[in-house]
Amino acid sequence: MDKNPFHILNMAPMPKMDLGALRKRYIEIQRSGHPDLGNDPEVSEWANQAYSLLKNDESRLAEILKFYGTWPPDTKLIGMDFLMEAMEISEAIGELQNESDAEKLSLANTLNQMKSELDIQIDALNAQAKCNTMWLEDNFVLEQISIWYQRRRYLTRLEKNLNGEEEL
Repeated sequence: MDKNPFHILNMAPMPKMDLGALRKRYIEIQRSGHPDLGNDPEVSEWANQAYSLLKNDESRLAEILKFYGTWPPDTKLIGMDFLMEAMEISEAIGELQNESDAEKLSLANTLNQMKSELDIQIDALNAQAKCNTMWLEDNFVLEQISIWYQRRRYLTRLEKNLNGEEEL
């Protein structure tokens, strides 16, 4: 999407969002802009796309990076320790064919723990953003969002691999 989804839904960019308020704003726009009511179909489509992007942590942070930070994210920021751990998990997933369900469960638990640690980090970034109205101009915060986003993408791909899903 070339348009800023935060502007489309008139929502302040934040690392975490009140999903109820987001949905309420989306419905307001659809009520006033839906093509079935004789309005411009583009407005409705933009609202659909914006809502889809902003209701998901991963895609919302990608949009913050696209419109306020650096896109694509700087891969040098992700950290060698994280990459090595992700590679080990990826290898273990690749070797799962002959392993037991217990091994798969163990890897799923590891991925869930890593995702939980990332959730704690994004909560902390959100708290910083609430305290600093100029947070979108803070390179440190945007770098932390970039790191979070890249790590989350890795974990999402690993989780899909573990579940036998292919990512397009």
